[in-house]
Amino acid sequence: MSLRSKLLVLALSMLVLPAGGWLLVRQLEALLREGQAQVQLASAQMLARAVASQATALPDAGPAFFVQEAAASPRLDGYDEDWRAQGLVEQPLAPGLRAALAWSADQLYLVIAVEDRSRVRADAGLPPAGRADQIVLQVEDERGLHRLRLANAAPGALAVSALDSPAAPRLSGVWEEDAGGYRAELRFPVGYLPQRLGIDALDFTDPAQAPRRLGTDADLREGRWQVQRAPPALQALLADLVPEGMRASLIQSDGWVLARAGHLASGTQPAGRWRALLYRLVTPIPPSPAPPEARGGRLDRQELWQALSGPPALAWYERVPASGLMLATAVPVRVEGRTRAALLLERQGEALLLSGQAAGGLLLVTVLVLLVVGLALFGFAGRLSARIRALSRAAERAIAREGRDAGAGFVASRAGDELGDLSRSFARLLEEVSAYSAYLRGLAGTLSHELHTPIAVVRSSLENLESEALAAPARTYVERARDGVDRLAVIVRAMSEASRIERAIASAEAEDFDLRALVADCAEGYRALLAPRRLELMLPPQTLAFRGAPDLIVQALDKLVDNARGFCPPEGWVLIALAPDAEGVELVVANAGPRLPEAMQERLFDSLVSLRGRDHRGDGAPHLGFGLHVVRLVAQRHGGHARCANLPGGDGVEFRLILRGMPREMAAGNVAR
Repeated sequence: MSLRSKLLVLALSMLVLPAGGWLLVRQLEALLREGQAQVQLASAQMLARAVASQATALPDAGPAFFVQEAAASPRLDGYDEDWRAQGLVEQPLAPGLRAALAWSADQLYLVIAVEDRSRVRADAGLPPAGRADQIVLQVEDERGLHRLRLANAAPGALAVSALDSPAAPRLSGVWEEDAGGYRAELRFPVGYLPQRLGIDALDFTDPAQAPRRLGTDADLREGRWQVQRAPPALQALLADLVPEGMRASLIQSDGWVLARAGHLASGTQPAGRWRALLYRLVTPIPPSPAPPEARGGRLDRQELWQALSGPPALAWYERVPASGLMLATAVPVRVEGRTRAALLLERQGEALLLSGQAAGGLLLVTVLVLLVVGLALFGFAGRLSARIRALSRAAERAIAREGRDAGAGFVASRAGDELGDLSRSFARLLEEVSAYSAYLRGLAGTLSHELHTPIAVVRSSLENLESEALAAPARTYVERARDGVDRLAVIVRAMSEASRIERAIASAEAEDFDLRALVADCAEGYRALLAPRRLELMLPPQTLAFRGAPDLIVQALDKLVDNARGFCPPEGWVLIALAPDAEGVELVVANAGPRLPEAMQERLFDSLVSLRGRDHRGDGAPHLGFGLHVVRLVAQRHGGHARCANLPGGDGVEFRLILRGMPREMAAGNVAR
């Protein structure tokens, strides 16, 4: 992990403090919510007991038709668009049968929708109506029970006939049909409100067969449901008892609103985006979306159904995003141990029950402080890591120079901290390394010069000694001494030659030339040298412009080919490849033969390192390992590097040179970096 990342992690550890405050705020919020819920639950239970005391005003238990209050009188046209426009909902009675009752201008309206795709039609007053599609109404009032048949042979004014009671109420309406069935929309006399009502639809597919019967006939009291309208007494009771800023609704068992009183407090102004986000983080229980309003006097809420089943329930709702909460509490209304209805009490709450602005401001300041501290630490870590990275790059450049002017270009820091001390120590170390490297580079020339005279003295002494009459054992020792002197002379001569080569490479001047043509010409000259080995070429099809020292590149190529020839068996192959590279150009010489030891792959380009013995040279002289060292110097002079590796999947070795070229502004004598 980088230093910057470590400091960032350390800065993030400071989040423990706001995290603790956040947990505390959440706990306080939960406690305040619970307290508010308990207070509201007690108020709802008190109201429920007051409603239960007026048991006579509550509707009887059992199935019922609920009369909805219409804002305007529905049009008698056989369509229900004006019903839906006022939010009046149809009550499902059976699969394929729906009905709705509405009260407007002291009159009762009824719409009945029947799904029926098989049409067997006849007017209600005619004899065939008994075996045709029809609606049978059972109307019960203070005068008794009345049975009416509704049936039409075609769309139009509704045909009504009394089945068993001449005192039945007179109905007017419209019969309308569509592809899915038919609809009857009718109106009762002014001021007429039946006590009970039964609706049955008879669907005939064949007049000779029994019909399919849909409706309320299978329910209580011979198929008649009670007709309920919101009792004015309950409305007055709730209006007197509901607290200020609350809304109370009395709901019967199937969700119809029997009474509603009170108003919610107006919502607060919408909070800003940051306060909204803060509230989302602080609130222990996210509120649900705003609850649906009553449609046609009917509510469908989860907490309501739970209260109607027995236990009280509560729910938090979000009315306007991040600006207002609503607490809804539903409790059952029990009369003689039976749940007759449910009381729903709603109250507007603040978005944050704690002091919203204070808590929000506190947490916002904490977040800002943490952000500033984190940015400061991150910037400090970035600055620190940049300084360390600069020292690392300087050390890498010094290593790449292999001791030549190791301190060149390194500027010691003047900072008084530990990194400044480390930078100045690096500068002194690089100066020492540069001086010692210069000493070592000059040591070879000095030694070769100084050793010429002692070697000549020893050689002349051995020649004089050989002219004497020596015993056989002594002559053996003299021959060994002569071999040692010859080897030492070769080493001294090679050291002198290496010093001259290094100076020549460093002073080489650059020119523009076609590198492909140069490599191709050299390869043609190597064919006879490498025979009977097979020489393969892989060159780019087009010219390859390059700026460098062609003599040095030819010298490096000669060394690599000579090295490949020394290790490649006669039946083997040698490959010379040239290709453009992302860093410049890539020159490769590969050959079949023994693989390199893993430990030698990094040291093979060092001076005086060789894997060849006397049997690799025709004259039996030892190989001193300067050739590959020269190859590295040539690659470095052209701004690149050299490396070697074993060929994958078989025997063989490849030597790869990356050459970037010599810049035009480079002065002679400076090695390319």
